[in-house]
Amino acid sequence: MLLEDDPLATRIGEALMARGAKVAVSQTTAGGLISARMLSVAGASRWFESAIVPYSSPTKFEALGMDREMAREHGAVSPIWVAATAEAVQRMTGAAYAVAESGIAGPQGSRRSPKPVGSVSIAATGPAGTRSEERVFPGTRVQVMEAITERALELLLEVIEADPVPAG
Repeated sequence: MLLEDDPLATRIGEALMARGAKVAVSQTTAGGLISARMLSVAGASRWFESAIVPYSSPTKFEALGMDREMAREHGAVSPIWVAATAEAVQRMTGAAYAVAESGIAGPQGSRRSPKPVGSVSIAATGPAGTRSEERVFPGTRVQVMEAITERALELLLEVIEADPVPAG
């Protein structure tokens, strides 16, 4: 659910501003909800760089410059893929931090993956490195999208807070 001045997104914005940094987002399954939550915060333009929703496979390869062989070997719903996606968005935009996700929201599963509906891989990257994880969220398509969004924002905040605030 979208709230005015989303509390988690507000914390992300405060953490980014304390570091003089910006964030970029690549969101496939969440379909824009991650950036919408961040942009619900007044003043987000000071710390939000950009977002991309590379939903189709061609967009994932063309817009992000992703490796087709990596997709064939690991799949688009894998920690390796989303880590590379987060790092690609970070490079493309020059943002200090980036978060990316790729998953299967349902109600049908993927024709190309044996993973169940609700499967997602999420990654966040920053100056200290990249963290990625896999999850399976239960629920309807919208519930899965909301759960992905929540966890992506939480992981992003964890990665930001792992970096020290510059002195001065």
